[in-house]
Amino acid sequence: MNVKSVNTEKAPKKRGLTAAVLAALAASVCCVGPLVLIGLGIGGAWVSNLTALEPFRPYFMGLTFILLGYAFYRIYRKPKAEECQPGSYCANPKSDRINKISLWTVTAFVLVLFAVPYIAGYSASTPDESGVSAFEIGDVQKAMLDVQGMTCASCPATVKAALTKVPGVLKAEVSFEKKKAVVLFDASKASPQDLVEATTNAGYPSTVSKNEQE
Repeated sequence: MNVKSVNTEKAPKKRGLTAAVLAALAASVCCVGPLVLIGLGIGGAWVSNLTALEPFRPYFMGLTFILLGYAFYRIYRKPKAEECQPGSYCANPKSDRINKISLWTVTAFVLVLFAVPYIAGYSASTPDESGVSAFEIGDVQKAMLDVQGMTCASCPATVKAALTKVPGVLKAEVSFEKKKAVVLFDASKASPQDLVEATTNAGYPSTVSKNEQE
């Protein structure tokens, strides 16, 4: 079998896996993207363009699983005798192993990518019991922010990461259910407006809550 026919056999499987990865990335950019950017110290109002894609996440996730299902079908189905002649690409056991390893590697990558927002969100929503060190206490104040733009599982993690990067912030807790963030900060180094600006630059506009009770 010539090189052209071998490439023709491999192409549909490669295209299916590539499309699945692209769909998974599209499904995760709204949630994982801002968190990664904040972790790298990159922010700005433009980040909200990524979070605006969140309503489309279920569709991209569905497309990803459809493409993976198609890839599993193509790789695990038993080819007909006339489709797999001796010497062809599919008749080579090594090629079959490579295809299966690639498929399971992509599947694992997709599952991890989809799980990250939920793991990060759970971690951010878990109450911090560490308290504030006596050496950190200055003019400590508490601010409560309304963050109504949180719509995905990883949103609290992104908001918390943005808040804790503000100089003077001692502690931040974010609740996805209440759509609120409670922040302890040194008023000599930060202000409520700094906190609002931080969440806004992370793609989640907020306002200082008038109700200081949790």
